[in-house]
Amino acid sequence: MRRRPAVAGVLLLLAAATACGRAEPGSGDLPALCSPGYEPRELVDRPLQVALPSLSGRTPAEARTTDAAAIKKIAAAACSLPAPPADIACTLELGPSYELRFLDTQNRTTTLTSASFGCQFVEGPGLHRYDAKPLWDALAAAGLPAPQPR
Repeated sequence: MRRRPAVAGVLLLLAAATACGRAEPGSGDLPALCSPGYEPRELVDRPLQVALPSLSGRTPAEARTTDAAAIKKIAAAACSLPAPPADIACTLELGPSYELRFLDTQNRTTTLTSASFGCQFVEGPGLHRYDAKPLWDALAAAGLPAPQPR
């Protein structure tokens, strides 16, 4: 019977060591597009389809821009969004989502997905934010697809 507490202790130690290596949502290393020296080359904004049949049969087209100043504003808007609190509660409505694919002058690609419903999460490598209205405003100002204000 002495072996069970030892096994439980080892498992607890492994779980604690694994948890210590994980970053909290919204923390950790931010993607290159959040750095002050970010030099964009292109941004592709693509609406993502909800898995429902289309009534019109049309697929929304992707839009792109090479306007470095506009891309920097969009990246800054995404990076400055707040990190969600641990106790956040979101509605379960559906709506469009968008994929934003940033390409910089060093050929690094950073892809963010952004939801225009619920808590409006914006997620990508090293980035977990919510309340994306400033991002939608920056996309609209650049003439790119963005959700309509509610």
